[in-house]
Amino acid sequence: MSFPQGPSNNLSPVLMIVVAAVFTISGNIAVAEEPVAQSGLEAAAQTSLGGPGSASAQQEQDRLRRLEDSRWPGLDRSLDPTETALGRFRENTGLALSFDYQALYQRSSHSLTGQDAAASGQLRMIGTWELADRGGENPGSLVFILENRHRLGQPIAPSAMAAQIGYQGATAVTFSDTDTTLSVAYWQQAVAGGRGGVAVGRIDPGDYSDILGYVNPRTTFSNYSILFSPVLPIPDPGFGIAAGGYLTDQFYALGLVSDANGSLTDVEWFPGGSEFYKYAEIGWTPQRSKRFLTNVHLGMFHTDERQKAGVPETYGGTVSANHTFENQLMIFGRLGWSNGGGALAERAVNAGLMWRPGTYDDLFGLAATVADLTTPGLPNQTTIEAFYRLDLADNLALTADVQYLNNPGSNPNDPLVFGLRLRVNL
Repeated sequence: MSFPQGPSNNLSPVLMIVVAAVFTISGNIAVAEEPVAQSGLEAAAQTSLGGPGSASAQQEQDRLRRLEDSRWPGLDRSLDPTETALGRFRENTGLALSFDYQALYQRSSHSLTGQDAAASGQLRMIGTWELADRGGENPGSLVFILENRHRLGQPIAPSAMAAQIGYQGATAVTFSDTDTTLSVAYWQQAVAGGRGGVAVGRIDPGDYSDILGYVNPRTTFSNYSILFSPVLPIPDPGFGIAAGGYLTDQFYALGLVSDANGSLTDVEWFPGGSEFYKYAEIGWTPQRSKRFLTNVHLGMFHTDERQKAGVPETYGGTVSANHTFENQLMIFGRLGWSNGGGALAERAVNAGLMWRPGTYDDLFGLAATVADLTTPGLPNQTTIEAFYRLDLADNLALTADVQYLNNPGSNPNDPLVFGLRLRVNL
C-alpha cells in the first residue's frame, strides 16, 4: 500500500530541505589527517545490547565525555573529586553508579484548551553492577534505573502537551510526572566473548526496537515520531527478554518479547495476562563498534490484542538505516508500515541528520516525519524538528528545540512547539 497523493506532495519539499542540508553540511567537512579517536557511540555500542539511551550505553558516553575539553573547565575541576570517588567505588565493587537530572520546558503557539506551556524534571540514579566474570569476556551485570519524574511550575508535563494541541503522538519522550519509579531492573549477560548478549527482567522495549544511533530522548530529539517510527506500538517498561548476537563480523540478529501492557508506574507481572509485544530485526554494520554509527536493518513486530485496554492485534515492519561520516555527520532514514489499528500510523517515512560543528561537544539535529495516521478521517501528519545542543561543561548541556506540526489531527492550525532542555550528569 502506498501513500495517497496528499502526503507525497507534502513529503517532497520536506525531504528536499533535509537532503539539501545534508549535502551542504557534508561538503564543508574536511577529511581528518589523523585517525579519529573512538567516539562515545562506538564505545557504547560495545557495552550494551540496547540503544544509545539504554543504561550502560548512557553511562559509557557520559564517562568518555568527561575526558574531553569543555567551555567551563572550572566546573569540571570542581566535580573531579566526586567523579574520582565514583570511579574508585566502581573498581572496588564492580558497581557503576551515575546520576543525571533533565528538565524540559515546552510552549506551543496554538492550543485547543488554553494550556500552551508544560514543564517537568527527571532525576535518575543509574546502576550497572558487574557481578559475574568481572573484567572478563562474558560479564554479567545487574542493571537498574530508579527515577523520579515531576512537574515544574506548570499544570501539565510535556508528555501531556499533545492532547492540548490536538497532535497525534508525543512532543516529548520520557518527560512525564509519574513520581518515583523503578523504570528498569534486569540482568544483562554477554555471551560468546561479547559477540552476543541477553537482557532479562524488567526492560524498556524502546531500548531494543528499531534502534539507530541518534535515538536518545535526553540528548538529541524530543518528538516520538522523530526518535522512532510512529508505526511502532512500543509499550512502557515491563517484564521481558531481549537477546541478540553477531552471525558474522558484520551481520547481526536481535529480538525481544515483552509485556504488551507494560507500565512505568506499576511493577506487575503481566497484569493483562499473556499479551506480548514482539520485535525482531536482522541488520548489517561494518564492524561491531560502528553499530550505532552506520547501520542498515529490517525489523518486524507483532503485538497481541490487549483485551482489557481495547487495543487490537497489530503487526508490521520497518526498514531503517543511518550512516556517519568522519564521526561528524550522521544521516538517517526509515520506512514503516503497520496493520491492525494499534499504532499511531499505518504508514510513515522519516529522514534527518545530526551534525557536530566541531565546537566542544555541540550537536545540531534536523529531521522530518510524514505519517498516514491510523485514526479514520484524519489528514496525513507531518512533524519537523530541529535542535541545537550547547555543550557547557563535561556534565552540563543546554538544548534548544523547535517542532513544526503540520495537520496535527484535530487542530486546524499548524502549531510550533518551542522547547528548552537542561541536562546535568555525574
